[in-house]
Amino acid sequence: MTIGTKSALSGELVDSTLSHVARYRLTMPAVLSRLRQFSTAKPREMETLLNSLTDRSLVAAAPLVQRQRYWHLTALGARRCGVPENYSGPLSEPAKIKAYAVLQFCCLGDRPRHLLTGAELGQHFPNLQRPGLPAGYYFDPHGAGSLGLIRVDAGHTGRWDRVIQSVREDISSHCNQAGFRKLAQAGRFEITVLTTFIQKAQRLTDGFALHADARRISVRVVAIPELLSFISSIPRKGVTTNTL
Repeated sequence: MTIGTKSALSGELVDSTLSHVARYRLTMPAVLSRLRQFSTAKPREMETLLNSLTDRSLVAAAPLVQRQRYWHLTALGARRCGVPENYSGPLSEPAKIKAYAVLQFCCLGDRPRHLLTGAELGQHFPNLQRPGLPAGYYFDPHGAGSLGLIRVDAGHTGRWDRVIQSVREDISSHCNQAGFRKLAQAGRFEITVLTTFIQKAQRLTDGFALHADARRISVRVVAIPELLSFISSIPRKGVTTNTL
C-alpha cells in the first residue's frame, strides 16, 4: 500500500489506522509499517499518515521515551472509532509502559498476534465470555490458532516469586472455567508474561517449572529489553540479577 496525499486518504485507510490505535492505545510509524494492511509502506509514509490524521485532529502525538514519540486517539478520533472517550488522550506512565509492552509483543514480536477487544472475544469465543474477565487476551493464528492472556511485569524491583504467585492465581481461575480448561487441554490457551530483563525472564521460567499447577496451562515468559528505557531510575548499563 502506498500512502497518497493528505487529501487523498481513503476512509478505509483512516478507519483502519484509528482502529489499530484504539486497540493498542498507542502506535508508532515503525509499528504501522509491520502491519499486514500496510506491508508495502515505509515508516516514513506511516509518519506522513499519522501527521495527516493529526492535522484532522483524529490523533495526537506525545512523548514516548527519550526523543521518540507515540500517537494516541483524540476525543474526535475515539468518537469516529465508536470507542469510549477514555480511550483518547495521552497515557499515564504505567499505562504507557503496559501498552508499549503489549504492542511490542503483538506487532513487533517473533510472529504477529492480534490483541482482542472484549467484543471480539465474545464473538469468536462465546463460551468464554462472562463478566469480570480481565483485559489482555490475544489470538495467535500460528498453527491451529490459540488464545492467550498477557500479563505485564514492568517493575524493576518486583519480586519474581510474586509474579509467579499472580500467574498461578490466573491459572487456577481459568482452569475452573470449562471453556478455558478445554482450550488448555487442547494446547490452545496460554499465558504470556512480559518482563524487562532476560535474566528475570529465565528466573521466572525456571520458577514456573517447579509448580505442577503451572503445567496445566502453557506459560511463557518473554523479555522486552526496550522497556528498560522507560525505567529512569535504573541505568541501562551495569544491571545485575540481584536487582530483579
